[in-house]
Amino acid sequence: MATVKSIAAAVGVSPSVVSAVLNGSRHVRMSDATRAKILQAVEEMGYTANLAARALRTSRTGVLAVVAPKLSNPVFAPMLDGIHDAAEENGYAVMLAEAMRLVDGSRALERILGQGQVDGTILRPSSDVDSEGVRSVFKREAPILVLDEVPETDQPWLAIDDVAAGRVATEHLLEQGHTRIGFLGGWFDAHQSFRPREGFRHAGRRRLEGYQLALQSAGIDPRPEDVIESDYTARAGHEAVARLSGIRDRPTAFVVNNATTSLGVVGGAIAAGLRVPEDLAVVAIHDIDVLEDMNPPITAVRIPMYELGHRGVTMVARAIEGEEMTSEVIASPAPELIRRGSS
Repeated sequence: MATVKSIAAAVGVSPSVVSAVLNGSRHVRMSDATRAKILQAVEEMGYTANLAARALRTSRTGVLAVVAPKLSNPVFAPMLDGIHDAAEENGYAVMLAEAMRLVDGSRALERILGQGQVDGTILRPSSDVDSEGVRSVFKREAPILVLDEVPETDQPWLAIDDVAAGRVATEHLLEQGHTRIGFLGGWFDAHQSFRPREGFRHAGRRRLEGYQLALQSAGIDPRPEDVIESDYTARAGHEAVARLSGIRDRPTAFVVNNATTSLGVVGGAIAAGLRVPEDLAVVAIHDIDVLEDMNPPITAVRIPMYELGHRGVTMVARAIEGEEMTSEVIASPAPELIRRGSS
């Protein structure tokens, strides 16, 4: 069975250098070529880390807890890919849990996080999660990173530039000649100056802010009645369009705050006898594979979900090694418009 010592002997380095690579440590300097040789030897020799022994030796488990919204939602697939890739690169295993299940009275968090059973936690909150249930995570001593903006606390967070995503979608529709543009999806009160509710400032609110800023830059006053609250299902989009289809003075285009909801918007428009995009143009925020297969294919704003997951794990891994985490917004890659037939 391959060991750290046998790998070190095969590569011609000290065991401490091999351990640094396996543990994702940044405190041992080495060339990229040396690191590559070690990783190649690990793969060729079939090395498997003894996590129990490492835990006893370092007081670490080599496990990260990742609490994310509904795992079956295709929107989060790129984020989870980034999380798994970065975890492997940094020598960690991932323990997944659904944020949707973290409700009052649940012991799920205790079972997931245990007493020192994970080295760090990554949390992507859901708008449906009770704030007390989520905030109980923050009492843990291990590093914790929230993958959403939390400006009202000292809790470190990493977020996508959702304001830019809302602007990109709205500016595209403005360029197409639309002057009455609606915004659909997300829970907020459009009649209270778009103020956040208690708890997390969710991505939907920031996208709404980007939509509003784009209209104002074009000299158009945002109309509260054009902002429609809904959940994130396709049915919600279908029902919203059905309510609006018979109204003469309605938006001619919609920015939809979720890819899944946009499927319902297009389907509802067609069912109501509206042509897409001639009678109703649609731009979704988030791009998933099925949007390209729709008839017409749905225009979308692609946002860096993979980078969100990958960078989040990297930040937590470095924090475990002693580096301080600072909150930031991912500026690159920027949200990108994918032009398709719905607009």
